[in-house]
Amino acid sequence: MFFLRRQEMKKYITIDKKYLLIPVCAEKELKTISISCQGEKIYEFNVPVKEKSDGHYGFHYYAPVNMEEYKGKTLLIEGSIPKAFMDAISLSDTVPENLQSRPLLHFAPRTGWMNDPNGLLYKDGIYHLYFQYNPFDTRWENMCWGHAVSKDLLHWEQKETALYPDSDGVMYSGSGIVNEQGLLGLPEDAHIYFYTCAGNKSKWSLGKTFNQRIAYSTDGGNTLVKLEGNAVKHISGENRDPKVYWHEESKAYIMVLYMKDNEFMILRSKDLKNWKKTQILTLKDSWECPDLRRIPVEGGGEKWVFWSADGYYFLGEFDGYEFKTDGVKLEAYRTKIPYAAQTFWGTEDVITIPWLRTKNKGKLYTGVMGIPRKLILAETPEGLRLRQNPVEEFRKARVSVSVSQGEGKVFYMMQKAGVVEITVHMQSPCDFVVNLYGTSITYIPSCGKMNVGKETVQFGKELNDFSIIADGEIVEITADNGLVYAVFEMESDSKSGNVTVDIGGKAYVDIYRVE
Repeated sequence: MFFLRRQEMKKYITIDKKYLLIPVCAEKELKTISISCQGEKIYEFNVPVKEKSDGHYGFHYYAPVNMEEYKGKTLLIEGSIPKAFMDAISLSDTVPENLQSRPLLHFAPRTGWMNDPNGLLYKDGIYHLYFQYNPFDTRWENMCWGHAVSKDLLHWEQKETALYPDSDGVMYSGSGIVNEQGLLGLPEDAHIYFYTCAGNKSKWSLGKTFNQRIAYSTDGGNTLVKLEGNAVKHISGENRDPKVYWHEESKAYIMVLYMKDNEFMILRSKDLKNWKKTQILTLKDSWECPDLRRIPVEGGGEKWVFWSADGYYFLGEFDGYEFKTDGVKLEAYRTKIPYAAQTFWGTEDVITIPWLRTKNKGKLYTGVMGIPRKLILAETPEGLRLRQNPVEEFRKARVSVSVSQGEGKVFYMMQKAGVVEITVHMQSPCDFVVNLYGTSITYIPSCGKMNVGKETVQFGKELNDFSIIADGEIVEITADNGLVYAVFEMESDSKSGNVTVDIGGKAYVDIYRVE
């Protein structure tokens, strides 16, 4: 049933299936729709809408919204949108599939926009990856928390969207822990999530501020329930991105929080409800998505590392109250694609996943996640530096398909679509050229340049070992046993074809298929 008043279109719909399907005409003009139940607004989204229609509303995909709790109830959908859009809204018991080609090991959402990883935790054999998510477009907007799970960090299954915007704001980044101390009146196996409720970032939340809030799950991370009130009230500006963990030595929970410019705050709590500021620190060129972790050093010992979104990191000491550093900015990435990496709660190793800022031209999704990597500090002539190599699960998934020792070219035909890793270990640094499904990758040790397709990056001079991982349009390259790390987005998303490696000297070349 439809009503039209002052260019506002209204539609009543009785929920008799699991999902309400919202048509998405990607990257068109945004229009606001609201959904109410018995006079109370329950959702508000900005959705791209095609204004003109010839009677059939063509769109790119459906965005599903789980409506199980409203089954049997009649909802009101309204907005300044065409009747054809309203006609295209549907109900279904299943989520529509997107059959487009996508990376095999790099997680990408089914459809929509994805950015920062959130709430990374491991519990009962399951890795949980939450993420900043806009189901309703391939552009940033409507920040929700998406959710995916994996048993091996390589193969991911997308689950229900975990958090939606509300009247206090949209759902910005945060972190997750397991309630081992049995706090907040919740069981010890409950998952607890800290997130930024970003007020004034939607029409629904106009005039509200940025606050840090808590959600919890008692069903293994599938359903997140928002707690009333704030864990940390608004301090200033767009304070955001709480990363929380337990600090054993000082017997307290620690929160690192982004404040403004290059400024961060450290807070402490014994009960997860009352937080006390212990430090404000300024870190050169750094902003948002902080992480503060103790990282093991090869050969023994450990060091604290303060991390920011661009992969800038600082070495120092932390006593549970203050982080002390020499202020020297180090860089984890050689390209700008990796961003906003976060480490897992609950894993023995320190494991990190970055968001990859890919364009994904022609796809119904934007953004993928990087391959999970283990962080460890290594002694180098310049001092301690982060080593980032794929997790052990990746190593175990490799199947050797070609091994060569000596000089000259190595050929391999990737007949079946898959993920390939090429490792090169040279006796002494020399030029090499890899042709990967028609894309050229070259390294020149005398100047230290790595050329990947049309892009040139300074990798460092006289390097002699490399790993090249190709997964469709995503290529991740490390050198010097993970001390150098870069990610590239290729023009082609080919996953099969000819692979050649041409080395200008003696080398071991191994080619692996990753299952």
